[in-house]
Amino acid sequence: MRDLQALVRRAPGPLRSLAGGVSTWTHVERLDAVRERLADRYGYDVTTLRGTTTVGDEETESISSAYVVVAPPDRWRIVERGHVEACDGDRIWSGTATLVTESPADQASIREAGVIGICLYPGPLVSGLLFDTPEAGEIQGRDCWVAGGTVRLTGEAELSAALAVSGGRHVREFVGVEHRFWFDTETGIVLRHEGFIDGERCSCIELVDVVVDRPVSPSEFGAPPGAVRRSTHELLRDHLADLGVDPDLVDLDDPDQVRRALRGAL
Repeated sequence: MRDLQALVRRAPGPLRSLAGGVSTWTHVERLDAVRERLADRYGYDVTTLRGTTTVGDEETESISSAYVVVAPPDRWRIVERGHVEACDGDRIWSGTATLVTESPADQASIREAGVIGICLYPGPLVSGLLFDTPEAGEIQGRDCWVAGGTVRLTGEAELSAALAVSGGRHVREFVGVEHRFWFDTETGIVLRHEGFIDGERCSCIELVDVVVDRPVSPSEFGAPPGAVRRSTHELLRDHLADLGVDPDLVDLDDPDQVRRALRGAL
């Protein structure tokens, strides 16, 4: 067990690059049930913080997929439903194939890049979950450790980590009251996760068609070819002007000034 914990804490370990798909499935009604169960159990009003999930009046499942290529720790590309996010280590671009916002890379991290971020950096899971004895397995042609887990709360740190897994910022990714993980034995990354409530599966996330440590061209991490690039400053100046605020009177690098200007215009 300690070996598994150490492996997960070190993730992504020796990983040099990863390319493939990320597939995510969520049962909408059970997701809401998970929020309510965790709120009742731990006194944490998850539903209020995140709101109720609504996919459609008659839809009960939410399915999404994305293409990802990553070279830890600071280069990545994620393509999902027409949205593109790429970072070459110095700059980050976010938008579509034809228009992207450009900003310094220090304003973003692959750890915060949705599903792939938490799969590559699952370290907080160790303090947030109590794992069962892991079993050796295989998935996507890679050796893995398969382990169940339940939320444990023994202190403030564990509460924060547990909520990040089951009811906080990542509720759409690693959602469940009970969990089952497939950890890559070489890198510690999450290859697959399933969440459950009362024995029924409520979520699944899986890395598919995974290719590890292949050479990756630097162009993979650049802005889409031919896309119009606009800086965050340009967009902010336009937004302030649309609100009737003279952007020349605001220090756009001062968050407090920007917030005051926006509040004053609304």
